[in-house]
Amino acid sequence: MKKKYQNWLIAGFLAALFVVGYLVVAKPDSAGPGVLLNLDNQSNSTETYQLAVSDLTAAVDQATGHVLVSFKLTNEEHFNVSSVQVLYALNVADPNNATYAPINATEANGTYKAEIPSRFGDVIYYKVKVVYDGNKSLESDVQSITVKDTTAPTATLSIEYNATTGNATITITASDNDAIDRVILFYAVTADGNLSSVTFSNVTLTVSPYTYTLTVDSNTTDSTYYYLDVYAEVYDLSGNMARVPANGTVQLYANETKTIGG
Repeated sequence: MKKKYQNWLIAGFLAALFVVGYLVVAKPDSAGPGVLLNLDNQSNSTETYQLAVSDLTAAVDQATGHVLVSFKLTNEEHFNVSSVQVLYALNVADPNNATYAPINATEANGTYKAEIPSRFGDVIYYKVKVVYDGNKSLESDVQSITVKDTTAPTATLSIEYNATTGNATITITASDNDAIDRVILFYAVTADGNLSSVTFSNVTLTVSPYTYTLTVDSNTTDSTYYYLDVYAEVYDLSGNMARVPANGTVQLYANETKTIGG
């Protein structure tokens, strides 16, 4: 009986070892289900991406009259993009059937840019073309912009008076980001410089240098001296106007040879 009892003990001990060993081997790792679930989700899910043109804008460079186009490409990182261009047409009657010229766009910090060589007064039609994944292509809708000059001219005004002849030469120096169209000079000669009830005469100057000579004092031998008040309006081709001086007049007291203003 004693030997039989020992055999039972040995058998029980072996059985216990078997159970413990099974549990140790078969017990899953604590991160295992999460990893398996995650892998299973990845294998069964499908994500699709659509390439698109976004944030498409255009602005006129007031210094040159060129149009600066900028935009972004949504989901670009998921595609093999081989070419990004801006296509443009100038002053066409039918933008849907026009011939568009290409300009390669350059990218910096996720934004593409291209400069269209236009002039003030042009109407620009433009769109973006992207070639990707071999021979696939994407084109945005056609946009348009009118190239407007919104910058006024700059100008100065001076008067050169000759007391011997009694004549004053008025000179307006003007510049513009595009071109000067005309200068309208307003002037008045008074005995006392009081302009409250004076009607100014005017003359239009269209050729640079913009100068005009008038007689302030026809009798330079007497002791009576007159006042000359002037101002000018300077217009560019787009109708932007600059007044010089900005307020009031440039006034000359014609008592001696002198130059004022400028």
